[in-house]
Amino acid sequence: MTEKSSESAGSQTGFTGRARHRKTRASVFVVDRLARGLISVGGILTIFSVLGVMVFLVAVVLPLFVPGKAEKVEQLALGAAGSSGEVLQVGIDEYQRLGYLVRRSGKVEVFEIPDDKKEQPAAAGSPLLAELELAPAGELASVSFEIETSQIAIGLADGSVALAELEFEAENLEESSLPPDVAAKAAAGPTRWQEGLVEKTGENQFRLQRLKLEPGVKVATGAGRVHAISHLITGSGPQVVALAEKPAGGLGAYLLAFEEKSDFMTGETTFTSAAPVEIPFEARTQPPTRIALAASGTELFLGWDDGLLDRFNLRDPSNIVRLERGYLVDPNGGSKLTALEPILGGTTFLWGDSAGRLRGGFPVRPQEASDPAAVPGLLQAIRHPEIDAIFAKTKELSESGGEVLALGASSRSRLAVAGRAGGRVELFHVTSANRLLSLDLPGGDAVVAVAIAPKQDGLLAATAKNVFHARIETGYPEAGFRAFLRPVWYEGYPEPAHVWQSSSGTDDFEMKLGLIPLIFGTIKATVYSMLLGAPLAILAAIFTSEFLRGKSKAVLKPSIELMASLPSVVLGFLAALVIAPWVEGRVPAVLAGVFVLPITLLLGAQLWQLLPTDQAIRWERFRFWVLCLMVPLGCLLSSWVGPLYEQIFFAGDFMGWLSWEPGKGLAAHANPIGGLMFLLVPISALLVMLGQDRWVAPILRAKANFWDRRRFATADLGKVVAGIGLTFLSALALSALLAALGFDPRGFYFDTYVQRNAMIVGFVMGFAVIPIIYTISEDALSAVPEHLRSASLGAGATPWQTAVRIVIPTATSGLFSALMVGLGRAVGETMIVLMAAGNTPVLSWNLFEGFRTLSANIAVELPEAVRGGIHYRSLFLAALVLFVLTFVVNTIAEVIRQRFRKRAFQL
Repeated sequence: MTEKSSESAGSQTGFTGRARHRKTRASVFVVDRLARGLISVGGILTIFSVLGVMVFLVAVVLPLFVPGKAEKVEQLALGAAGSSGEVLQVGIDEYQRLGYLVRRSGKVEVFEIPDDKKEQPAAAGSPLLAELELAPAGELASVSFEIETSQIAIGLADGSVALAELEFEAENLEESSLPPDVAAKAAAGPTRWQEGLVEKTGENQFRLQRLKLEPGVKVATGAGRVHAISHLITGSGPQVVALAEKPAGGLGAYLLAFEEKSDFMTGETTFTSAAPVEIPFEARTQPPTRIALAASGTELFLGWDDGLLDRFNLRDPSNIVRLERGYLVDPNGGSKLTALEPILGGTTFLWGDSAGRLRGGFPVRPQEASDPAAVPGLLQAIRHPEIDAIFAKTKELSESGGEVLALGASSRSRLAVAGRAGGRVELFHVTSANRLLSLDLPGGDAVVAVAIAPKQDGLLAATAKNVFHARIETGYPEAGFRAFLRPVWYEGYPEPAHVWQSSSGTDDFEMKLGLIPLIFGTIKATVYSMLLGAPLAILAAIFTSEFLRGKSKAVLKPSIELMASLPSVVLGFLAALVIAPWVEGRVPAVLAGVFVLPITLLLGAQLWQLLPTDQAIRWERFRFWVLCLMVPLGCLLSSWVGPLYEQIFFAGDFMGWLSWEPGKGLAAHANPIGGLMFLLVPISALLVMLGQDRWVAPILRAKANFWDRRRFATADLGKVVAGIGLTFLSALALSALLAALGFDPRGFYFDTYVQRNAMIVGFVMGFAVIPIIYTISEDALSAVPEHLRSASLGAGATPWQTAVRIVIPTATSGLFSALMVGLGRAVGETMIVLMAAGNTPVLSWNLFEGFRTLSANIAVELPEAVRGGIHYRSLFLAALVLFVLTFVVNTIAEVIRQRFRKRAFQL
């Protein structure tokens, strides 16, 4: 290597001609490696942080989808159980220490349940603790248990009805109040004492549990043996219906209304009863066998073994009306009705048949359904002409599995347990129609009575010979893919629906956890905010980058970016308390401003072109500020055009037009043309613009070669004005055509006006996403190499043609990234939608109605959710759905952005 080449290897000639030494200092290498390491570590930590968030969300959500399970099924040796008579009912206490059997003989057998959790061996001999007398031998004919209370109703052989209290009681005792031997045994485990169980619960604290039976009032029905009985606790007191033998033969149904009175001084409760009222029903060859009260005692269901069911209205005891008659099971299929029981709330009924089918239903109002003919009404043989709600089959819990002989309901939620002929016990959640678990009892004997523990952590089942107990884990029965993502038929709803309602003021509330309204609300908020914010931000970026120069650009860009510093809570506060009330009184003017403001700015730009060339050059630096003055002018025009538009197309009452229904309100409000025009004007404007660009613009350009600037500007202004007029005329014509064909935007895009609605959120959240979209877009446009602009302008293209055909295609990847970042900002926004959207989880595209987003729902309800509960985990599921939605959208956006970037690089 020559000396010259060696010298050139260590130096480089700069533009001044001087050689520059290229040796890099060691500190630069250290800083470079340190920065590279920090960036790598930061990137890896970011990836692991995102993965950690996802893993945590999955870990919290996963238990929602874990099925229920049962521990070992225990057979309780009660001795010769069959010798004491048929089992009518079983019960279990909340601690799963005691259980009882109610037998046809009138005896209530109280027994101990082994404490297997403490691994203590069961006591030797029979677990029977006590035997209580519910009725004298041979007198007990039927018994009814109320789900939510400890009160029972008893039908006796002499035709009378008695009320009683049968409940487990727990008494806390000091060690000194127990015999020493009992206290010592109770310290080691549950010990029998005074017909109950004693166990140690804390330092010198013991709990005595036993079953208490308190007889109550007894009333004669005036009839013979009571074959079936049903009762409910109403606001005024118990209400009983008894199916008893009539003196003249056959069976009659008798209504007894009890009035409950409490003595304020003594606390004593007394019951008084009015005279029994006979409920008329048609006699058949076979007598009715099933009887059940519903809807707080206002409705009665009377059933026969062949599946026939009569439904009565008991609101007026002096005028009892049969509402419906029909079959719960197919009368031609050979099946028999074997069980009929209400669940918590007394509105939904479950029934089983001899073929093993288990179904549920409740009264619904078909006139409120989207398709009334599709409501599956069951009782159609006879129907009262004034009926407003029909009994419909709404749940399919099971199609087979053995004859359903016994049904039991939880006093805590919508859980129900079914006992079958083959010894199978199944647990269901009625609302979601989920089967949680299935147990096959040893021996395979028919299950005649079942019960769910008050805390829903145990089951008790009785056959004719044995009693079985199982501890269970139901998990989260209200959850599941069906409950979260599919329509569910809830009580009081005319059809299956997607609903989110996690709490209520009643104990028998059905938790509704449909995520679809929240996902829809998130999409709706994003669409309306991006519809306003994205075009304004992109167009503002194009204007700033390509057309604005000097001091105006130096002022405008930082001003728009400064908008991002406004906190979301401030914007939400202004939207809810300032903007929403102000807009409510000026809706037509605000809607008119959507079109009047752009038209005013467009005409202002056209009028500027009419200035002489020398004046236009002299005033160029003021052009932007002159155009800004067109904004207040457009607002003034909107305040005039809006009421005029309202008067012409909405008969002077826009709100009345929104809420109009066929057959109600003004006849003028039936015309949907005004609303259709609002939707069709943008489409018409696009079509007119494309038409003018294809056919009018070439002619205008050909003739413009011989025109001066003023004449061309006048012709261009005429084209714009003609285009505006043609836009509105074509929109009007198309609206009239669609109206004649029966199209009406009300009920979809337009409906009843709510103050805090999607329009307000779209405006304010659009304002919030504009800065971030604008900044990234403007940077992407400014990054386009200047030589591309120069080449285009040098070839004779105008600045607008250069921007549209050169700059924007080159910066497409950056513009798309800006839109995706803005989309992510809109999807995750919480405070604005929380304060300005009304927080109503509904499925409606109505511009004037609110919504609830996933993020806002989490912010509102997470503070009140019980940690580890289904509500808590469902909110984390909403967070996981939001996470997945954002991840999927961003992944797709990145793939598309890379394609745009590749195409731009090829340019």
